[in-house]
Amino acid sequence: MRRTALAVVLLLSLSGLALSLGTHAAGAATPAPALVPAATQGAAIVAVAASQAGVPYCDDGGGINGPSNGNIVETGCGKGVAGFDCMSLAQYAVYQVTGITLPSDGSQLSGVGTVIPASDTADLQPGDVTFWGGSLDSFKHSGVYAGNGEVWDAVGPGIPVQLHTLAYLENIYTYDGAIRYWTTSTTTPPLTAGGLPGPVVGVASTPKGSGYWLTNAAGDVSTHGSAVSYGSLSGTTLQAPITHIVSTPDGKGYWLVAADGGIFTFGDAGFFGSMGGKKLNAPVVDMAPTADGNGYWLVASDGGVFAFGDATFQGSMGAVHLNKPVVGIAADDATGGYWLVASDGGIFSFGAPFYGSTGNLALRKPVNGMTPTGDDGGYLFVASDGGIFTFGDATFQGSEGGATLDAPIVGTAFDSATGGYWLVGSDGGIFSFGAPFFGAD
Repeated sequence: MRRTALAVVLLLSLSGLALSLGTHAAGAATPAPALVPAATQGAAIVAVAASQAGVPYCDDGGGINGPSNGNIVETGCGKGVAGFDCMSLAQYAVYQVTGITLPSDGSQLSGVGTVIPASDTADLQPGDVTFWGGSLDSFKHSGVYAGNGEVWDAVGPGIPVQLHTLAYLENIYTYDGAIRYWTTSTTTPPLTAGGLPGPVVGVASTPKGSGYWLTNAAGDVSTHGSAVSYGSLSGTTLQAPITHIVSTPDGKGYWLVAADGGIFTFGDAGFFGSMGGKKLNAPVVDMAPTADGNGYWLVASDGGVFAFGDATFQGSMGAVHLNKPVVGIAADDATGGYWLVASDGGIFSFGAPFYGSTGNLALRKPVNGMTPTGDDGGYLFVASDGGIFTFGDATFQGSEGGATLDAPIVGTAFDSATGGYWLVGSDGGIFSFGAPFFGAD
């Protein structure tokens, strides 16, 4: 097992979604009004927070993948409504730009970020995360400083994400200070060893396990081993960040899927439809192709499933109360069904055999990705601390659970040649277990 980890940051430029780039289709949606391109990483964090304006407030809702239901019925947020609470909005905005996952328990990451004391409000810059109502390690409210004395936040039940002034918030809470999680670079962000700016969001393997692709939230793609580059979204402005990369069955192409359900195709990957431009109850977090590559399923964090091409809809969790958000989908080629996995490791099977889950266990860190075995006789999923859970004929070959990581694990891919697997961190670091190491970013 080898590990490479480099600190990286992503400069997001958020403007209207490019809906057709040659064969890179994202549906027939109408582009959103263009936003001012971000000049710094801090401005990019503000742009991500601003993109969620009007999203409902939901206690315990939302996270790094976007808004979700917190399973608490309150004013403005009932069953099935996706939203943010104050901390999850900041989590989402910071993660999409830097790859840093902020704790949701009111604590702070040791040694991460620059503290701006409460007495130094003149030093606040757009993108700083502000904290209120206690201390930096025990606060009641947080938000993203937007500049000009204003903060993007989700302040409470019945009040959707919106701008509030510092003065307004100071009438409610005591100001505790702020933390800057971003760098002050105003130029192109630094590249990793593999040439990919972070945060990395997914990994896909070639069919015979002789290589893999990595992608980041901006849709850049890097190749390793025998994986061939078929193109990327480099330089394209996106309405929503990329959440995953998926290889075609023959390995001669791949799809990129965005959080708004937009689909981008490269190589021999076919475009069969998307959710780009359509109103979603929750962000799309993953996709899975059919066995022949002539269709695919998309899944949203509320468990909603969307089928395109020859993919058959077999059911979803979209109208069901979930304990935790869905974070991944994997197809069962043998049956034409699929599995969904939630962040607590709960598995929902539709037209596919159930091999087990961790839904009744207390996990140290949330699950954030899954992959089937080569013969679809089992599956494995990974948690953000690198913990691996195997079911069916999936063989446990090692994990990073319990290790100290430089960045959270964001995805996994199966090596059909060896029965091993790869894990990828948001900084582009690769962990290989029973699978060959072809390099990292």
